[in-house]
This record gives sequence, C-alpha cells and structure tokens, in this order.
Amino acid sequence: MDNQTNFLAYMASVVSRLEGERRHGTAHVYRSTLKRIMEFEGRTSLAFGKVTPLWLKAFQNYLTGRQLSWNTISTYMRMLRAVYSRAVDDGLASWQPRLFKGVYTGTRVTVKRAVDEETFRKLEVPVEPSEPLERTRLLFLLLFMLRGIPFVDIAYMRRCDLRGDTLTYRRRKTGAWLTVKVEPEAMDIIRRLQSRDEGSPYLFPFISCPGHGEYRQYSNALRRFNHRLKELALHMGIEALSSYSARHSWATIANYRNYQPELISNAMGHSSVKVTETYFKKHTDERIDEMNRGIISYVFTIQSRITH
Repeated sequence: MDNQTNFLAYMASVVSRLEGERRHGTAHVYRSTLKRIMEFEGRTSLAFGKVTPLWLKAFQNYLTGRQLSWNTISTYMRMLRAVYSRAVDDGLASWQPRLFKGVYTGTRVTVKRAVDEETFRKLEVPVEPSEPLERTRLLFLLLFMLRGIPFVDIAYMRRCDLRGDTLTYRRRKTGAWLTVKVEPEAMDIIRRLQSRDEGSPYLFPFISCPGHGEYRQYSNALRRFNHRLKELALHMGIEALSSYSARHSWATIANYRNYQPELISNAMGHSSVKVTETYFKKHTDERIDEMNRGIISYVFTIQSRITH
C-alpha cells in the first residue's frame, strides 16, 4: 500500500508536511498518534476503508486499557479525525457522517492548574540568593501579566514582535494573531530576562542557536522551567506550579472578576469560548460549593438543631 490507499502512510506524509512547515509541536502529537495506531494494529498499513466507527471504538478501548487519560485519548481521536478529514478533502477517503460520534473527543478538567490571588502575592517577593529561581519567578509572573501567554510563544518570541509597549505575535498552537499592551511591570521583567545576544532574532534566550534544532532547544527549556517551578513552589511554601498555571490562573481570575467569557477567550487567542470555559469550570464548581456552604450556614446557624 502507498499513501493513496494506506491511511498510516498518508498520516506519515502529513507529519512530514508539518515538519516542513516547522510546526514541530503539532507534528509531534500526530507522530505520537500514528505510533499508537501502529501498536494497536501491529503493522504499518491500514486501508482507509478500515477506519469505521467500530474500528475507532476498538482503538479507544485499547487506549483505555493502556491506562491513558481521557484527555490523551481525546487528543489522539482529534488528530485521527483531522487526518481523515484531510484525506476526504484529497479524495482518498469516503466521507462518513458521524464517524467519530462513538468515541471521546472532548476535554475534561482533571487537574487543578490555576492558583489563587494569594499565591501571586507571595510570588511578588524576590527569591534570594538563588538567581535561577529568581528568574523562574519573574518568568512565571511575566506569563501571567501577558494575559497567560503560553511558554512556547515566549520561547519563540522575536525581537521584532515588540514595538514600544505593544507586543504583536502569532500563537504557535492556533495561528491566531494577538496584540498585547505590555504593562510597566511586565516591561521591567522583559528587560531583566531578554536575551543579551544582539545577533539573535529571539527576544528571550531559550533558543540560543537559531536555525539548529530549535524545537529540541524549546523542549529542553520547557522541561527546565517546569522543574524549577517545582523547586520554586517548595522554596516558597506555595502550591505546585507548572508552565500552564499562569495561563489557567489568568483565565480563572478574569472569570472571578466577572469579565465575559467571550472577552477572556479573545484575550487568550482561543479558537472558541468552549476552550476557555474548560480552564475555569472546575474552579467555578468550587465557588458554587462555597456559595452553598454560605447559604447553609446563613439559614442553619446552629448545627445541633438539625442533628440533635
């Protein structure tokens, strides 16, 4: 089979195309999906006609049997759906209505990533004498101040993206263009953390050798950042932090402040409001629980009257 009849060969060609477009992160996810399918099939070929609702359900059962999270399974299924849709557009596969209806393609909030305002107030205090942890603290605050910008967008931020107090950049994940007014506090941090290599096109030093394995350099920088965030949290006695905590926190706090979900979604460059709502749904549930506790406490002021 070639990529005209073999779904897996076609998917491999999509991965190569993404690599050629320098969309390394997306290519990595597609490649991981392809690897899982080949593990499931036990071979490197799969006819387009074999991709049916029944086959998809069996593949999902295989993934759940491997103890993968539902969000990971959803990612694989959405990658599969995207590749299959491309194949339909290319005239290689038949369009099947509701093909993916029987498998999970949603998003579940399984881990609390946001931190509260009190944690950010603690993070206002400089870390001494550790320079690596101090830079980590500043970078985390910068991610938050730039409307919860993802680490990947900071890593690939170019010097030309910053003009005066305005940052204009394209999100690596969605391709959406965003314009951010850089507040004075954020500008101070940028000046502190920016690359000292005037010859580098990048604003920050996470990709130190432009044009040479940039995705690997970014991945290593992200790994170091997350490791140091764990050290920072332990050092400061605060709840665990990750590179995405700043983004989830910005969305959650904006939601607490009663800003409209549509406005928050636009600010973060999300493809839809539904994506934004997954960021703070869990925390909204927690606030609802607090509200219920408050109502019960207000109505039933003495517990013993109910239980005795």
